[in-house]
Amino acid sequence: MQAFRHEGALARIDADVVRVAASLVRQGRVYDLGLEINESMPQGPRGQFVPYSRAFSATPEGTGGDARPFTFSAEVITGTLHTSTHIDALIHIQAYGRIYGGARAQDCRNDQGWLMYGAETIAPIVGRCLLLDVAGEGSQLPDGYEITVEDIETALSSAGVEVHTGDIVLVRTGKIRQFIDDTRAFERSQPGVGAEAAIWLYEHGLSVLGTDTAGTEPMPFANDESTAHRAMLVERGVHLIENLYLEDLSADFVHEAFFAGLPLKFTGATGSWIRPIAIV
Repeated sequence: MQAFRHEGALARIDADVVRVAASLVRQGRVYDLGLEINESMPQGPRGQFVPYSRAFSATPEGTGGDARPFTFSAEVITGTLHTSTHIDALIHIQAYGRIYGGARAQDCRNDQGWLMYGAETIAPIVGRCLLLDVAGEGSQLPDGYEITVEDIETALSSAGVEVHTGDIVLVRTGKIRQFIDDTRAFERSQPGVGAEAAIWLYEHGLSVLGTDTAGTEPMPFANDESTAHRAMLVERGVHLIENLYLEDLSADFVHEAFFAGLPLKFTGATGSWIRPIAIV
């Protein structure tokens, strides 16, 4: 099997970065940063994103029932991969018909999917993560709020950490708290990381940007000419992880941890569900 080639900003995560990150594990405490995958999870824009659904394709009753020594069950699922906790592949976003690296989008896909930078090309993500709790423990930023470079610098200073090359940066807005009580309101609008702040993090060494919102940046867009999605995915090759659950890290004042997140190898897909964890 061919070894992974780290594309884009993931190339910043080398063996030394992983070894240093592993040294952060001292207590053996594991934080699950992912949401469940079910009909109640964040679903994304209706009409463009097919809602998740699940049904049995085989049941114990249909494969023999109580009279048989061996029965089984299985299911079929449908839906869009940009739901629940997921990672964006680099070809999720295009700008003026071009993808990351400059190729024309129409030349890079067929009816089954993308021929370049599909989810199967996203390497396992293992390294040091930083929690930047911009909202502050127990608080939530208002919808539409754009996180600025100043906000990022303040959060870093409060946490007593710096961004190192290869870091996975997780930005907490507190928005995920609303998902539990009002999913539709959670999806309707959100605060997020502005393009300028995202670029600042990239220039200081970031490899992956993660947030506790459904769309990384303030939604709806104020200006689709200047978005964090375009700045990160198309122009800099930075994967985005969305719908992270960061409340437990925040409550325990954990700002630095060992991170592991394994995207699934959906060939030619624009993203993947991911099960991220942080360990201290």
